[in-house]
Formats: sequence, structure tokens, C-alpha cells
Amino acid sequence: MTDLEELQAKLKVLSDAYAAQLPEKIRQIEQIWSDLPHDSFNEAGFATLHRMVHSLTGSGKTFGFSLLSDVARSLEEYILDLAQAKTIPNEEQCEHIRLLLQKLLAAAVHSEVGN
Repeated sequence: MTDLEELQAKLKVLSDAYAAQLPEKIRQIEQIWSDLPHDSFNEAGFATLHRMVHSLTGSGKTFGFSLLSDVARSLEEYILDLAQAKTIPNEEQCEHIRLLLQKLLAAAVHSEVGN
């Protein structure tokens, strides 16, 4: 096995391990979102939510999951806008976040299948 083949094999193992963790990471993000109070602004909760989604934005690209990274970036930017405004999300904003979370999960599943 050449050095390049060995490196590619190691990268494949890392990528597969990353893909296997995605459903749980997304479940955690969904849980944080559902635990946030929807009648008051929770700065710490939004910060945690933003941090977790941000980590998917960067790590997705790193491991070759560009669709996942793109969806995570959209969600991250939306959450950041809400967090900076420090406003309670209205029903339309909550629905938009739910849709982005569904897209995130779909991108993770697509990544797992395509990997």
C-alpha cells in the first residue's frame, strides 16, 4: 500500500466515524432547541445551540460533507440573527428552525448513504 493509499484509507475511517456520529449530534441539537423556552429569550440556550450548529458547519466541510455544512451554515446564521436580536422567536421563526433541522438531518442521512 502506498503512502497515499494509506492516507486515503485513514481519512475514510475518520469520515465514516464522523458520519456515524451525525444523527446523535443532530438529535442533541434538536433537544436543545426543544428545551428552549418559547415564551422568553434564553441567551445561554441560544449560545449553546449556536455553538453546536457552528461546529457542524466547520466539521462538515472538513470531512467532505458539503451539503451538511451548507445547511448547518444556514441554520447557524438564522440562530445567530435571533440571538443577536435577543427576541423570542415567533411561530414562523420556530417553524423555519424546525424545517432547517429537518434538512440538517436529511443531509446527514444523505451523507451517511453516500459515504
